[in-house]
Amino acid sequence: MPSHAADPTVPGITRRRRPFLAPLWLSLLAALALGGIALALWASANNTIVVVVPSASGELGSIANAPLSAAGGQQAQVLAQRFATASGPDGLSAIYVSETRRAQQTAEPIAQMLGLHPVVLSSSDGQSIAAEVLDQQTGKSVLVVCDRHTVADLVHALSGRQIQPAGERDMYIVTIPRYGPARVLRMHN
Repeated sequence: MPSHAADPTVPGITRRRRPFLAPLWLSLLAALALGGIALALWASANNTIVVVVPSASGELGSIANAPLSAAGGQQAQVLAQRFATASGPDGLSAIYVSETRRAQQTAEPIAQMLGLHPVVLSSSDGQSIAAEVLDQQTGKSVLVVCDRHTVADLVHALSGRQIQPAGERDMYIVTIPRYGPARVLRMHN
């Protein structure tokens, strides 16, 4: 009887060893990949929305910090009606106003309707306002009421886009995604 042990051409008994943990590792790897994709989608869907509104019309005269005129009071009421349902988890989370009396009086009806307390901005510089809003309100919806001369600088600081100086009845909605360029929508009241 011939011996196979001495013959190098005859293969010996071999066992294939299947890694016991391979299905577990592959499942874990697939779960991590799906989790990463879900996290990326969530992060990209988390937009910051800033509604920029110039203060309403003021009284004509020599007062530097004039109050709202009768027409300006009506504009503030119309604006408040537009935002009447903007509260709640998907609505406005904060209202920012500049130091001017007109801006504060423009935002007052909206703040009362929504039960929010306006945050008075310490600066009238568009860059400073944008930095403050984005630092404190990332991923939320915010209303900013400021002097109409500040609106163009603020929209530029938020979006990088140059716009024409705002009219008294213009409103800008700046959508800032976590990743990608910001979008600007101009509306006329």
